[in-house]
Amino acid sequence: MTAPKSYRLEIEGLVRDLRVVEVAPRVHIGVLKLATDAKLTEAVGKALAKRVPKGVEVLVMPDGKAQSLLHVIQRETGLPAVLARKTRKSYMREPVIDTLATSITTRERHAFYLDADDVELIEGRNILIIDDVVSSGGTIDAMTALLMLAGARDINVMAVGTEGEERPDVIALHHFPVYLS
Repeated sequence: MTAPKSYRLEIEGLVRDLRVVEVAPRVHIGVLKLATDAKLTEAVGKALAKRVPKGVEVLVMPDGKAQSLLHVIQRETGLPAVLARKTRKSYMREPVIDTLATSITTRERHAFYLDADDVELIEGRNILIIDDVVSSGGTIDAMTALLMLAGARDINVMAVGTEGEERPDVIALHHFPVYLS
């Protein structure tokens, strides 16, 4: 099957034609670029904020291109937030914990880091991981392991969309196709 050049996304009253790119040999996806689309980020962020499960106490997001989504959901819910960094920063308070991850859009293994301040906010609380798209689950698996290490009580996952296999465990607004050639 030949992958199309674009994928038409209709979500929350907005239409976007996402460029379809090869992210692995013979695997193509439509690329969602929230960081540079303020209208889409606002719309999906507000829609997701309405779906935050009752009892969630802290929002957590992996460092990356969709950080603006975290800002919208945090503003709409008033919940505190943590950003799991992809690099260890000099200002992080010890002890710093980490985990390794792989994802469909990042070819090399990378780490996520939380410092002592983050752990204090997470420990014993109900957490909601937020991401733009959940595909292979590699990022979510790594984030879940990191949050368990930090002492999270309960963990839910939310994303603008899922991709590939259906993910009933993810609160999402859309399911994106994966094109195999």
